[in-house]
Amino acid sequence: MSSHPWQFYAKVSAVCFAAGGAMELFMVKTGFYDKVTELEAERREDSREDREAFRKMLRQEIERQAREKHLDIRLPPETAHLQEDTFQPFSSICCEK
Repeated sequence: MSSHPWQFYAKVSAVCFAAGGAMELFMVKTGFYDKVTELEAERREDSREDREAFRKMLRQEIERQAREKHLDIRLPPETAHLQEDTFQPFSSICCEK
């Protein structure tokens, strides 16, 4: 079994590094990342309405099931999902009567 000398691997690594750097430079110079960012923002905005409708439906279902089981629940305010630091453990949200 023959193995390549370390110089071979050093050359291959240098060529791959240069090729990757050239591709990154090309993408930055052509505005690729700006376009990707714009498309991602549009995609998120389009799906925001769906997420809000799903949250509303889920909240109504949770409240309905709680009423059926005679549970007293304290759900966070509807705008809580817009804040980053609103995590509450489950035990602080739902309590049995």
